[in-house]
Amino acid sequence: MKPVILFLTFSLMAVGLLRAQPEKGYDVHYYNANIRLDRLQDSLWGQVTMAATADSSISQILQYVKYLVIDSVFVNNVRDSILYGDTTSGEYFVIPQSPIALGSQFQVLTYYHGHPLPEQYEPPAIGPGWGGVTDEDTMMFAMGVGFYAPYTGCTRHWLPCYDLPDDKADSVDLTFITPPGDITASNGSLISNNLTPQAERIMHWHESYPIATYLLTFATGPFTVQEIPNLPNDSFDVYALQSDSVNASKEMNERVGPILAFYDSLFAPYPFEKVGFAVTAFGSMEHQTMICLDKGVLGGNPLTDTTDVSTIAVHELSHMWWGDRVTCKTFDDAWLNEGFAHFCESLDLEHLFGREKYISRQHENIAGAKGSTLPLFGAATVDHHNSNYPYSTIYQKGAVVLGMLRLYLGDSIFFNAVRYYGYQHAYSTVTSADLEAAFEHAASGQDLSWFFREWVYGRGYPTDTVTWSQTTNGATITFHQHRDTIRTRYMNATDTFISSYFRVPVPIHFSSTSGQFADQLVWMDSSQTSTASASLGFVPDTIKLDTDGLMLMRTVSITQQSQSSVAPAITPTEGLTLNVFPNPDNKAIIEIEVASSRPLGRVEILICDASGNILKSENFTSNDTHADHTTSLNGLSGGSYIVIARSQNEQVSQHVSLTQ
Repeated sequence: MKPVILFLTFSLMAVGLLRAQPEKGYDVHYYNANIRLDRLQDSLWGQVTMAATADSSISQILQYVKYLVIDSVFVNNVRDSILYGDTTSGEYFVIPQSPIALGSQFQVLTYYHGHPLPEQYEPPAIGPGWGGVTDEDTMMFAMGVGFYAPYTGCTRHWLPCYDLPDDKADSVDLTFITPPGDITASNGSLISNNLTPQAERIMHWHESYPIATYLLTFATGPFTVQEIPNLPNDSFDVYALQSDSVNASKEMNERVGPILAFYDSLFAPYPFEKVGFAVTAFGSMEHQTMICLDKGVLGGNPLTDTTDVSTIAVHELSHMWWGDRVTCKTFDDAWLNEGFAHFCESLDLEHLFGREKYISRQHENIAGAKGSTLPLFGAATVDHHNSNYPYSTIYQKGAVVLGMLRLYLGDSIFFNAVRYYGYQHAYSTVTSADLEAAFEHAASGQDLSWFFREWVYGRGYPTDTVTWSQTTNGATITFHQHRDTIRTRYMNATDTFISSYFRVPVPIHFSSTSGQFADQLVWMDSSQTSTASASLGFVPDTIKLDTDGLMLMRTVSITQQSQSSVAPAITPTEGLTLNVFPNPDNKAIIEIEVASSRPLGRVEILICDASGNILKSENFTSNDTHADHTTSLNGLSGGSYIVIARSQNEQVSQHVSLTQ
């Protein structure tokens, strides 16, 4: 899934915290739904049967529905009542006339109707609702998650169900009844497509592989259907309006087809019955076997042209392996879906254009990740659910962290670990601990808890000053880590934490004027100051840290010390820090926060383009250690920018992206 960027990529939206989830007590096996869709009236009428087994004795059956009316409900053909729980999430409980015993199989049949809606933002919407059901552009379509809905899973907007990802149904049947001119795309294989004497079209879809409810979907409208040839020879269909069909065909043939073969060989054979895309009015989402693809990404140059390469379609395709075949157990681990898919975009570019394109895309991710103050695990919870999918964290930082694992372990171990992770947890749900175990297994039992503790469960990234000196056979490198106080805010909420000391294997390139060189991983330890030695077989004249720039870290300076001198004592300071926030009330304004361990004095603020050209400069004076500043964005077009703060010979920057 790709997020909708409304004005700044770090934009936030305030919603309430999730309440604790009640115990469920059963295992879902199957859903069978019959749904009549009327897109002209924005209405639906449906019935759904859920088959399950009780894994404890239960006296109530947890379900979710939002913006729809439950007409009646039956447990094992006996009409029963319902009890509404948390109205924010749409939680309700079916109350059977007698408790369901441990190990008993049961069925819940629900009749319902209503006007399905997209997610409703709180506070009031600043754009169209994303998750849920939308009627636009002569089509009605469902998106499985919401970016700002406090319950994330949005299939409950059109189907009463257990709408959390920890319990996949083993199979699903979905039958849609529409006017005869409409075609409905959905999950799995198309079993039948019939026109009735009553001038209705009935289309029956069957998903035979385990599926989480948020990956269910439908899209209905006057679609054309195209079959796309592909090298793995998978069933591959694309549904699009006539006006989008040419560009959709181009996208699938020139971009998606080649990458389908790449993923098939790199990860595992395609894991489902078909490859499916439905071109929708907006939004892209990885619904299992029927991806919704925003029509706005169509029409660019083919993947053989590096000047205009959209990777959104192949991002969604990669989710069939990472997110659909292997699914996060809870949305606290959503990075396991999105970090992998975002990293796959970098792998795609490397596969098509070479190493430089991989490095360039990872640099973009690192620049974004440096704006993240959240951990990968539980990012949305830590962020008070201002966004369920904070982009700089679970997409960009997730991709960077996987890239650092690749750098540390090497390609052979890394990709073996990825494949093992996929096979070990195929068609099931996972946690970050499962990924760690898979990588440790592939790395012959190597302990990687230090890596996951810092980069998955921890926050921030290392900032250090480096000194080094020559030895008779190599070099000694000393790392001095800085602990930064990180402050983030949205409206009146402020979050402060002090960054940790990191244990990191740093790639260093050593070279001499005589032409000798070597590359080694040198460990920076998790303490304020640590020293490591590199035995090279020669005396280097220069060193370069992280030559390819693939580490999430900031090096303030690298200083060589002569062998005869005594290394001076270095007292790390807190340094200068910078945070940039959108103004909640005016998208043409950003708020800048600058802090230091000493009074700031004169502060210069620069806004530069991605190449470093200064577009705007301002300055102010503060006698405090902390200052807030507001600046206008008027006159700046959409694109990537660098905000720089300078104070007393120190400089700090933050990358931002602006869309109009």
